[in-house]
Amino acid sequence: MGNPFRSKSLILLVLFVAKAVAQGQPSAPDVPTFVARGAFFAIVAADLDATEHWYESKLGLHRVKRGRSPRVPAETVVLAGRNLYVELIHHDGKQLSRIDNENPLPRVLKAGVIVEQREFDVAATQLEKHGVSAAIFEDKEMRVRSFLVKDNEGNLIQFFTPSQ
Repeated sequence: MGNPFRSKSLILLVLFVAKAVAQGQPSAPDVPTFVARGAFFAIVAADLDATEHWYESKLGLHRVKRGRSPRVPAETVVLAGRNLYVELIHHDGKQLSRIDNENPLPRVLKAGVIVEQREFDVAATQLEKHGVSAAIFEDKEMRVRSFLVKDNEGNLIQFFTPSQ
């Protein structure tokens, strides 16, 4: 098992860096306006170019870097914006086994982003304008409002905001 202290330290470091990077980011025109409190997720993409385009055009993220992985035979793209980092991974040839022998298909079950209330409805509306379904629902037990969006490869991204 991993070291819980190391995991928490890594999460705090990612959130700190995400906040620092996002403070100077201009908003892209006509894309959802939101500032995540901090989030990161990585997905394996079957079509790297199409998936990069989806995250740029639908969420307004921008490319930080693209290149070959030093550890595995794969090409990666890191996108960022609004305290959110997304790493796209495209393996060369045969798909590699995932952690704990998970299904090797390119898929994340779900990733989440927490946003401020004032930006939540605007983000959902702007995503709908881009043809991305973003039906808002309330989770009374969690005391949040939420919506789910699906990227071009079927990965789910859930946005949360505290209930009013």
